[in-house]
Parts: sequence; structure tokens; C-alpha cells
Amino acid sequence: MSKLMKASKWGQREFESGSQPDNRTIKRWVENGKLKGKVVDGVVWVCSSETWGVSSDVSHAVRKLINEA
Repeated sequence: MSKLMKASKWGQREFESGSQPDNRTIKRWVENGKLKGKVVDGVVWVCSSETWGVSSDVSHAVRKLINEA
């Protein structure tokens, strides 16, 4: 697993200003497996390598290929 970042920062990075999902939505995505991350003591953390709209498995495979080059 890559480094973790706050869900709010991840949302700001991945979505246009004013269109970010709220942390409850991101938490649900993490809990349902749509995003790789963790919920620790109610705080939502998302893997910094996660990109919205790209499967986690695909992102992981691409990162692995890049690191091997």
C-alpha cells in the first residue's frame, strides 16, 4: 500500500473546485472497496496513488511496471 493522505486533500486533488465529494462519501467508497484506503478512529485516509476513474488494480499494475523500469 502506498502512502496515505487525508480524504479531503485527495478530493481536492481529484475533483474540480466545488465538485469534491464530502468525506462521508469518500469514506463509503473506501469501505465498499471503490478506493484503497483506511478508516482509522473514524478518520478517512486514501492511498495517495489512487486516481478517480481508474481501477485500483490497474493503477497498482502501472505503478509496478514504472518502478521496474
